[in-house]
Amino acid sequence: MRNGQEPQKFQHNIIAICYDFDGTLSRRSMQEDTIFQEYRIDSEQFWKGINQTAKDEGYDKVLCYLNRLIFDPRFQKEPLTETKLTNMARKIQYYPGVENFFPYINEFIQKESSKLNIKVNLEHYIISSGMKAILNGVAIKKYFKEIYACEYEYNKDGTPKCVKMAINDTTKTQFLFRINKGKLRLDQDINEHMDEEERRIPFFNMIYIGDGDSDIPCMTVACKNGGYALAVYPSEEKASEKCLQLFRNKRVNHIAPADFNSGSTLVQILETVLKTITQNMVLRRSMYDQKQVYADG
Repeated sequence: MRNGQEPQKFQHNIIAICYDFDGTLSRRSMQEDTIFQEYRIDSEQFWKGINQTAKDEGYDKVLCYLNRLIFDPRFQKEPLTETKLTNMARKIQYYPGVENFFPYINEFIQKESSKLNIKVNLEHYIISSGMKAILNGVAIKKYFKEIYACEYEYNKDGTPKCVKMAINDTTKTQFLFRINKGKLRLDQDINEHMDEEERRIPFFNMIYIGDGDSDIPCMTVACKNGGYALAVYPSEEKASEKCLQLFRNKRVNHIAPADFNSGSTLVQILETVLKTITQNMVLRRSMYDQKQVYADG
């Protein structure tokens, strides 16, 4: 025992599952189920226009679509207030089993960890290039410790004034490091050095679930740091070439249909990964405890 002191308790007993939203938990982009229906916007034409503007004018695509939803004449006439966006969330169509998945998987990890005599906390996070105001209204919001998504700054009357935060494929990765270091607030600096032992959730206790190109940086960060990444595709279709390519290029550990019902391929994979993380956690706890007791002081 070091210097006659009691050993410190093992701290790395938290697992984080981080989710993209559009095409991962929901069938389509959240704008398609909400804003585009409300304003009768053709989805294909809208995104085609955004891509063209981004190409022609050197815009970041995410900033481009966020600004379009403020300054386009139809949105100047009928602004997307924060309240309107939040209320639209009830129209979002999820993949099968999503709404029941979170209580199920939370109960699963509690049962598995109790078998191994270790207390494990499972936390859920969303990291999305979608809109925070919409996600604040989703039925599953209560299951997430934090939701990171694009935000507007609003005028006193609730109308959007400017873009407050835009999250694209590469900036998504900062939020993995926030979760890793336990610095979840945006005003907290994540660039300061932090020893691995001090980090709240090591990457090897992290799972990232996404569906496509915008998730590649996060998938890569997770896998290269000892974590896990899964790619999903529409549950009623065959594996997309995009997902197959992610697997072949070792961007992800697994691919599966986006069916979140218990017993599905996706949930079985997640159960196996969670068991593996928990079993490794028991071993790391034993190693940590011995280090605390026998390390030279």
